[in-house]
Amino acid sequence: MINLVGQKILHYRIVEKLGEGGMGVVYKAEDSKLKRDVAIKFLPHQISANKEERQRFEIEAQAAAALNHPNIATIYAIEEADNEVFIAMEFINGIELKDRISQAKPEIDESLNIIEQIAKGLGAAHQKGITHRDIKSSNIMITPSGQIKIMDFGLAKVRGVSQITKFGTTLGTTAYMSPEQARGEHVDQRTDIWSLGVIAFELTTGKPPYEGEFEQAIIYSILNEEPKSPVSVNKNIPLKVDKIIMKMLTKNKEHRYQNTGEIINDIEQLRTNSASADTGEEKKTIAVLPFDNISPDKEADYFADGLAEELITNLSKIKEIKLVARTNTMRYKGTDKDITTLGRELGARYLMQGSVRKYKDDLRVSIQLMDVAQESQLWGENFKGKLEDVFDIQEKVSNEVTAALRVNLSLSEKVGLTKRATVNAEAFDNYLRAREFLYRFTKSAVEIAINFFQKAIEADPRYASAYAGLSEAYAHLYFFFKRNDELLDKAIESGMKALMYDPTLSEAYASLSLAYYNKKNYPEASAAGLKAIELDPNNYTAYWILGRVYHSTDRDMEAVQLFKKVNSLNPDFYTAYADLSACYQRLGKMDEFHQTVETLMEVYPRYISKHPDDSRAHIFYASALAGAGKAEQAKYECEKALELSPKDTLMLYNVACLNSQLGDKKKSIEYLTMAIDNGYVNYDWLKRDPDLNNVRNEPAFIELLKGK
Repeated sequence: MINLVGQKILHYRIVEKLGEGGMGVVYKAEDSKLKRDVAIKFLPHQISANKEERQRFEIEAQAAAALNHPNIATIYAIEEADNEVFIAMEFINGIELKDRISQAKPEIDESLNIIEQIAKGLGAAHQKGITHRDIKSSNIMITPSGQIKIMDFGLAKVRGVSQITKFGTTLGTTAYMSPEQARGEHVDQRTDIWSLGVIAFELTTGKPPYEGEFEQAIIYSILNEEPKSPVSVNKNIPLKVDKIIMKMLTKNKEHRYQNTGEIINDIEQLRTNSASADTGEEKKTIAVLPFDNISPDKEADYFADGLAEELITNLSKIKEIKLVARTNTMRYKGTDKDITTLGRELGARYLMQGSVRKYKDDLRVSIQLMDVAQESQLWGENFKGKLEDVFDIQEKVSNEVTAALRVNLSLSEKVGLTKRATVNAEAFDNYLRAREFLYRFTKSAVEIAINFFQKAIEADPRYASAYAGLSEAYAHLYFFFKRNDELLDKAIESGMKALMYDPTLSEAYASLSLAYYNKKNYPEASAAGLKAIELDPNNYTAYWILGRVYHSTDRDMEAVQLFKKVNSLNPDFYTAYADLSACYQRLGKMDEFHQTVETLMEVYPRYISKHPDDSRAHIFYASALAGAGKAEQAKYECEKALELSPKDTLMLYNVACLNSQLGDKKKSIEYLTMAIDNGYVNYDWLKRDPDLNNVRNEPAFIELLKGK
């Protein structure tokens, strides 16, 4: 195309040439009708001359033109003159972000501000079903006041159609491709999130995560190599910023941020924490990793895991210390990841690692406290003694850790660290055994846990934690496996005894909340759940029950937030994902519903591989498979579930739900009748369960609900 400077095209007078690239030539022009400066982009001949490409472009450009957001360059019009197609858009007085980065790497605060503005602009587009597909630092403009403008909406998608199969036409674009885009697969908004992660990496390190002399080499790295962490390139990057960037750059899009709102929330939370630090309220975040069991008896895992959990409980009493939830750290049992990776993934500055050797009554414990940022050991010590010395060891470790972190303990905190839940070694050992069985999450394991909790209480009748565990076991046995009202009464009695001996036990309030929920006493359930969260912000059970209460009282928007919190605290707690999908389905948010189901498709196999005898997991997995249209796999998992629990009331109910999903109304009613005959009484849930929508208008279903 010839230089058009000085010429007039339609009502646009061309003032100067701004740039030229694979997607056309850009000029600054004056709109003589509206008396404003505009940018005009003439499209490449292969688009303007190809009818199909041009029609596709016009549809996408029209959609992009409907976007109205302060972080998106506005498209004013699509024009045609002399067989040339061009776009008139907002003229941005600024520089490309790429040039801003090359001038001087922005400070962390400025980088976060830029990332947040881009995320907000992309979020506005994503909400209208528009994916940019070509986000890169040269497509981002920054004004002198620091305002971000995203360019080229409506163009990138067209280019993606032809470019992905060719693996890009420029090195710059290739470096920003997500793995799914590089493979030529269908892409959605999460490909933009990956590209934003690349920009974030550039902003904080001055270079992209993947570099190479040839496009094919870069694509190979994107598909096969994990990106370097930003903090490994720039030690000044805070670990929490590093974590945000690395989550954007997760190869598996299901584990990436699912929408830009999640990115914005994390950035805002980071700022809140930074503000707290400025006022002297910064909390030192510690992740207590599962301790290695080096005992001759490999079944002593329960003791190693339990000792780590007890230390988490002790340290959580300190105001200046924030503990990563046990449910998150347990996923790293036996890991060989380095401390930098562990710190980033867990969002912790400090890691506690240890090993336990228990032989009969002899005990040897080795513990180290690591500073992730400095990649150094802050403190470490070896302890030897008898089983009854474990309480002294716990107290000494807690005191040594607070000293190493230079935590200023209040008088009440000092006293709290000397407080012991029990001084009876036999009671403590039985308590840890009970916890280990309770976490296995099968009916028989929960019943064994009840037995061990009772033994712990026999050894120490004032053991509050054992009463709380017993209350939790009774409440879980009722909710998940055995609908017997006597179990709820026992749960409430045990929970009350726990609080009588120690009114600060979060788990006691959580178990009471679940018991009251099952009794349909929603006000008491809500109050107990909120108290549990107040005492322990990492108590995922309390958030889950509170979400259930809200869902049961038609407060689904609030329930969604609570279930999402549960998922962040315990990524393997599949029940909360199922509850979350039910909320989305009832709210009519089908995109979010399908995304949650897709996540479940990964959660269930991961969980079942660790707990193959959990019949509930099998039937819930079957339900997720049915929702994904995988009927045969769903039927297989259903058969496995029935094989494990053929007479379980809740299993019969869930099989009824599955058959409703699969369209087998007759079998659904058959199993629902069996469930009710076998003692199923939760009619409130039955009336609102979306899995039964296919049979809700069936005469037999209506008959079952009569008088209920």
